[in-house]
Amino acid sequence: MMQDLEGLNLITELTEADFDLFRAAVKTLLTRTFIIRGIDREEELYHFTIRNGSLFDAWFSCMDAGLIRDEGLGVICFRGGGDTRIRLGKEETCALLTARLLYEEKRVELSLTTFPAITVFDFVQRYNVLVGDEIRKTRLVEVLRRLQSHKLIEIDSRDPSDAEGMIILYPSLAMSVDRDSIDELLRSLSRREKTEDDAAEYPPQPPEGEAPEGEL
Repeated sequence: MMQDLEGLNLITELTEADFDLFRAAVKTLLTRTFIIRGIDREEELYHFTIRNGSLFDAWFSCMDAGLIRDEGLGVICFRGGGDTRIRLGKEETCALLTARLLYEEKRVELSLTTFPAITVFDFVQRYNVLVGDEIRKTRLVEVLRRLQSHKLIEIDSRDPSDAEGMIILYPSLAMSVDRDSIDELLRSLSRREKTEDDAAEYPPQPPEGEAPEGEL
């Protein structure tokens, strides 16, 4: 542990301008989880954090946390303990998986400096096929805004429910859900659908003397 903390000495070598970058990078990682190369306002923070990796590793180790860097994706990710993990509901998880699958398909079409983009219509179509049900417009807006709040996507439209609006897919999707996680989520979704189908085919019987729900 003390070996890791040696990097903290590097903070005394920062210029005033560099210290401002350090503070901004730490704040971004703690509040938004990711620093993404290619986002104009984060380009400088990304390269600064990569150059000063030892300092950041030492600083975050003091809070029993760390950073994951993927220079291929151009993403730096804060990784804390279990109490810092984000819990998603079923629809949000399905939306995350949908965005991740679309990112994987679209990223091969673009250069390293460009983020893939899809229409809201394309997203909804894929989501509905994946889930086997249509998502309500109000819920669509909620789940898209939740993914945006965690810097996984960017809604490039004033109205997130506008079918012609664009959704920018950030490479943080690939870091959040790797290929093994994709397979596990698909298996979990398949098991859940089978359970729901079985429940529909064999509905539970009410206790003797009670009418089924919805009946008198």
